Amino acid sequence: MPPKQGREVLRRLVLQLGSRVRREQLETWFRSLDVLRFDDHEIELSVTSQFVRDWLQRNFLPVLTEVVASFGEPRRRVVLTHREEDGWDSLRFAQPVAASDEVDRLVQTRDERQPKPATTTVPPTMVAALGGPFGEQPAPSGPVTPNGQLASGRKQASQLNPNYTFDRFVVGPSNRLAHASALAIGENPGCAYNPLFVHGNVGLGKSHLLQAICHTVHRRDPNARVVYMSCEDFTNAFITAIQSHQLDAFRAHYRTADILVIDDVQFLANKDKTQDEFFHTFNALYDSQKQIVLSSDRPPVEIPTVEERLVSRFKWGLVAEVEAPCFDTRVAIVRRKAAGRGIDLPEDVARFLAERVVGNIRELEGAVIKVVGVAAITEQPISLALAESCVRGIPVRHTQVSAEDIMSLITTEFAISARELVGKSRTQTVSMPRQIAMFLLREHTESSLEDVGRIFGNRDHTTVLYAVNKIRERSQKDRLFKELLDGLSNRLMTRTVRS
Repeated sequence: MPPKQGREVLRRLVLQLGSRVRREQLETWFRSLDVLRFDDHEIELSVTSQFVRDWLQRNFLPVLTEVVASFGEPRRRVVLTHREEDGWDSLRFAQPVAASDEVDRLVQTRDERQPKPATTTVPPTMVAALGGPFGEQPAPSGPVTPNGQLASGRKQASQLNPNYTFDRFVVGPSNRLAHASALAIGENPGCAYNPLFVHGNVGLGKSHLLQAICHTVHRRDPNARVVYMSCEDFTNAFITAIQSHQLDAFRAHYRTADILVIDDVQFLANKDKTQDEFFHTFNALYDSQKQIVLSSDRPPVEIPTVEERLVSRFKWGLVAEVEAPCFDTRVAIVRRKAAGRGIDLPEDVARFLAERVVGNIRELEGAVIKVVGVAAITEQPISLALAESCVRGIPVRHTQVSAEDIMSLITTEFAISARELVGKSRTQTVSMPRQIAMFLLREHTESSLEDVGRIFGNRDHTTVLYAVNKIRERSQKDRLFKELLDGLSNRLMTRTVRS
């Protein structure tokens, strides 16, 4: 089977799966899916984990068979196999693409999949509208500033952070989809995901991704009109334009941008006139096939008092969540932040900071800065004792996970009832989720082995210990299984932070 044909079959397969299973299920079970063989009689699909292959066989084979049957041959058989780990990510096909050459671009050979790092240089011609609504405009009277004065020229990009580039972004299970979609937009705006809506709690890297898109777009096309600003600045610019009778200049500026990037779009709530203006700006850009990128601290449907017509448009493209980073990702972030200051942190210090500060990358960076700064000022070596003393003065945000949170997540994720989860069934479809729940209870709560045993129908503590050890050992051998556990942990932390 030619590679291009296999990629097109995979793209159709993932797109249809996306409409039949929940997003969490798609990310958990189908991420490493690939098409090895496709003919009139069979389609051979593979994943990089024996555990995932078995789970798909037991729980998703009817769905896969139904999707494959829709390709024109209802009797085609689905064969599931297991292959070696190769880093393949099928979710790059999770959204429709504009043309067949875009499929070719997205599907690189396995030795070409790593993205090329973006330069950190900020071109002076980029339009960065933070702090002021307009750049250079063709209107004779010129654009206005927030104070109502005429602007003399194009706004410089000094308010874009030169460190917010893709090569400085730490990718992990909590942000992989958002990162991949942002990278695709930076390389080819207006084609693959339009609009892109990135949401997540404060301090998880949304602004980093948005600014990285701006840097990449302008690196590829220095003449591109890139407008990046906060939603609050958009609102202030709109009010200023009304007061100074410059609405035509305002609309000409925003509606002729090549890419419009708005941070914290949740601030549109309760601003009816601004919503109406943004609605028409959105339509003008979308109809012109110009890229729109938005971020928010919550999903579109959870933004209060925003008109349904806007919410609907926010969901036209791709909605990607950035979740709280898992432990391994936090360790990588700590090391990256320290390395940026020319410091190679000791292993025990990096792991300590990652354990103490969870849920917020900004707080994590603050902890690194304090440790490095105190060590430099006091001329002490960076040690675990120094890190412990520094962290005592930093507000550390801990997420509280309850047994109910874990049980609810497991029953939802694995599509089993609470009665089955705590019952006596030993079938694989129930016993594995039960063991994962026991593991998460030990990892995220202060429950003892006896406490966990009581939750699961007064089971002996040795049964719980066996389950915890089995899950831990499997996560050390199976990368995809470990990503499953990390993803579940991330969702637990995200739930508790939001509540």
